[in-house]
Amino acid sequence: MFEPFHSRQVEAFRRFHYFQYVRPTEDNPELMAYCQKIFSGDIRHQWIDRQVEIILPRYRLIKEIRANLFLKWINNHFPDVPIIFIVRHPCAVVLSRMKLGWATDTDIQPFLDQQDLIADFLADKLEIIHRAETEEEKHAVIWCVSNLVPLRQYNSKGLNLFFYENLCLQPKREFPKLFNAAKQDYTNSISKYIRKPSKTVTRSSAVLTGENPVTQWKTKLSRNQIDGILSIVERFDLDYLYGDSPIPLTSK
Repeated sequence: MFEPFHSRQVEAFRRFHYFQYVRPTEDNPELMAYCQKIFSGDIRHQWIDRQVEIILPRYRLIKEIRANLFLKWINNHFPDVPIIFIVRHPCAVVLSRMKLGWATDTDIQPFLDQQDLIADFLADKLEIIHRAETEEEKHAVIWCVSNLVPLRQYNSKGLNLFFYENLCLQPKREFPKLFNAAKQDYTNSISKYIRKPSKTVTRSSAVLTGENPVTQWKTKLSRNQIDGILSIVERFDLDYLYGDSPIPLTSK
């Protein structure tokens, strides 16, 4: 299932913010009802079903990038649903967003429109957000907020955290752990699919161009752009995850 929590594409989720924040213990009947439809597969939509190839699947995989701010809520209300949280270097994510021409100001605004989110996580970060001027700095703000909330809510307890770079560079070590976290069996026969590009890969993706997806940003971004991104990351206190190296600074 492809991005069912995309409020600009899925009409049934349109009343929610583009990046919706929900406190972990909040009573939210409307979100509960929608999630039940998603997790049970009781929904049909052109956007959500764009990668469906099997009519009667044995498993249901949901790919989503806009549910980070209520992942802990999902975990609390749907504890049987395994959640895999993959983090990628902020410079790589910023480069990808810039290549795709994704928005900055209109993507940041949903953060500022949610008073609970500000009160819980962003009150001391508002100056950083408002003073972000360049395109790459604003994309970095989006990366920071999207990762800050789940990492702090889980506080390293119960979150199945994986780093994109480790999955690329050490797939034989990482994928068995990932499958275990998803409560699925991993067999060696699965390894042949690891390098197969996703159908959502764009022409500019390093996966198709032959460039290294882990290090590509080092040559595509200028020194000033990299410094601007990492400065935002540091001010959000997330520099324990990544620095100037493409490799994560922490294992978990």
